[in-house]
Amino acid sequence: MKRLCSAALLALFACGTPPAPSAGESVLPVDTLSVVMSIGEEIGDSTCTFGLIQDALIMEDGRMLVLDRQTACIKIFDSEGGYLAQVSRRGGGPGELNMPWEFFQMPGGNVMVLEMMKQGFVVFDDSLRLTGEISHWTQNPPMQSVPLSDSTFASYKIDADMVDEVILMNRRIVIYTVGEEEFDTVLWEDSLTATPGDLMENPSMFITDLLDAFCLEGDGAGSVYFSEKSGEEYGIIGWNASGEEFFNVTLDLEPVPKTPEEIAEEKVYVTQFIQNMGGGMPFEFEPEPFRDMVVALGVGPDGNLWVQRGTSDTPFFDVFDASGNQVRQVAFPQEGWSWTFSLSPRGILAWEADPADGFQRLYILN
Repeated sequence: MKRLCSAALLALFACGTPPAPSAGESVLPVDTLSVVMSIGEEIGDSTCTFGLIQDALIMEDGRMLVLDRQTACIKIFDSEGGYLAQVSRRGGGPGELNMPWEFFQMPGGNVMVLEMMKQGFVVFDDSLRLTGEISHWTQNPPMQSVPLSDSTFASYKIDADMVDEVILMNRRIVIYTVGEEEFDTVLWEDSLTATPGDLMENPSMFITDLLDAFCLEGDGAGSVYFSEKSGEEYGIIGWNASGEEFFNVTLDLEPVPKTPEEIAEEKVYVTQFIQNMGGGMPFEFEPEPFRDMVVALGVGPDGNLWVQRGTSDTPFFDVFDASGNQVRQVAFPQEGWSWTFSLSPRGILAWEADPADGFQRLYILN
């Protein structure tokens, strides 16, 4: 059944104002995103309830896919929000999921689900039929992957070595060919070092410096965009299919400290997230003191790169063309630190990772 937003819900999303420009910023046109439709309810028909939305995307034919981490499945909806089917379930058998981390659609149509317990990808065709599994990383599978072509994708890859009792953590942005264990090209890399004592003193670095350190986006035509999450610097780099840098933009923004309430909420959310993955939380997570200046990247319906700021109280995007010129800005006038967006040339989806009313909806935006 189609789930349309009520007038009250639409009114809720119509309130609010975009952030004022910082000193030295040029004034650009600001568009406002609005809600067209929502899917999801607190209780009732299980086809339209979500355990925990991990990821979502719009297929080339307009169908919407929702990756549910709690129920370890993919739910399929038509372009009007009507439920169509569920794919996969929790388990370790062929095509089954246990800890789905993200998914993306290759330009040729295949949907690749990063399944952490299988150390690789579960692959479905564009009809969501299982085509196979890619599980040849014995540890540390490529994370946060984005499609580049029908046969290649870019990934954030972590590798760790022990050198003279110092842990060397290599962070790389690389390009893989589908089905190959070794990466073809290194686009960016650096290394962090820490002693076991350093990790005991600051175990939160596992999350802030490794698991949630970067933003990555691919346009499906060979280009990849990258930003390092930072409370002090705003910058995006882009590479073409040959690994050559063609895009480099920065903005001079003022750092924004997190409020005590935001830090407390983030502590609770991250702790629950780790626990829901099936593991304990052996330490108290300590968030970074400043809001990340860039929290997400996406190629929007206009074909331009959308950069989501983390410094505003409401979701806010800077939009850049392929030459790195900032052409406009886009606001979503709804407060909340946990808004997540799936942007593509086919449309925009949004959901709250930690909604105040306790259950998730998928919003289709215009």
